[in-house]
Amino acid sequence: MRIRVGVCFAFTLSVFLAPALAAPAPSHGSSSSKGKSAPAEEVIPNAWPKLTEEEQSQALDALKKFAGEAQTTLGSPLKMYETKYFVFYTDLGAKEAQNWSGLLDRMYARMAEIFAVPKGENIWAGKALVFVFQKKKDYQKYEQEVMHTDPGTSAGMCHSNSNGIVRIAFYRQPEELEFAHVLVHESVHGFIHRYRTPVPVPSWANEGLAETIATELVPQRGRRDQVKSQAREGLQEHGSRLGSFFTEDHIVGWQYPVAEMLCTFMIQSSKKNYVDFIKGIKNGDKWDDSLANDYKASVDRLVPAFGQSLGIKNLQP
Repeated sequence: MRIRVGVCFAFTLSVFLAPALAAPAPSHGSSSSKGKSAPAEEVIPNAWPKLTEEEQSQALDALKKFAGEAQTTLGSPLKMYETKYFVFYTDLGAKEAQNWSGLLDRMYARMAEIFAVPKGENIWAGKALVFVFQKKKDYQKYEQEVMHTDPGTSAGMCHSNSNGIVRIAFYRQPEELEFAHVLVHESVHGFIHRYRTPVPVPSWANEGLAETIATELVPQRGRRDQVKSQAREGLQEHGSRLGSFFTEDHIVGWQYPVAEMLCTFMIQSSKKNYVDFIKGIKNGDKWDDSLANDYKASVDRLVPAFGQSLGIKNLQP
């Protein structure tokens, strides 16, 4: 099995991080709701604009128009499948197409659960637009001629625009589980783009979360242990230092397993604090400030603890 990135696994984290970090912040006041006023609606700085039903409908129509023009450019008819949160175009057979569109909806539901998006709320501008091509050459042609992007060796790409539109494309890799993993991974990037505000999340956190969710929703036998080993070996080969890991515009190959393991470590330590960490970044805070203030662990405290979870002594930032 080819392991590119990521694994999600559970282990006891209280050994590594103080209990105060793993525990939610204490609540104050009486536990009784009697006499309490309704909580004020959260004000999110620089939030994506809330679209009316009419505006959502117009955005979806624009996406479908774009998909029609793309098919004309490619000279390839694609069949449309529409779910609550995705509009999905493909030349795959109906049964397989429905399977993959269902996986996308499960991804959305899991992300909405983690980040406390109200049930049934659509965070997309219209919906997320997804293309899946049977052949690699058709995917590459789409990226080159429609998106004007070099796909390189990628199996899928997520295009998240500053206007809020999210368009994602893939080709159907021969290995089903690997394709499913990439499908979820790239779609998580789209969700994070549309979560709260347009502020980008650093590569290490974005890629780590995408791998965590993909591994959870598409489990593969043996992947967990292999990725843990890859993360440990990669760090040891680099002198037990993370180096430019936190500041890379886009992390490189050996850092993907590290990002996955760090994300897993942080979520298992405190999912609440992890969500607050991402919220802080999306609200405009610097990632290291949000790590210290919202996750409640500075880099200098988090990194050695993470290293211990991998069996690496004295891991350095």
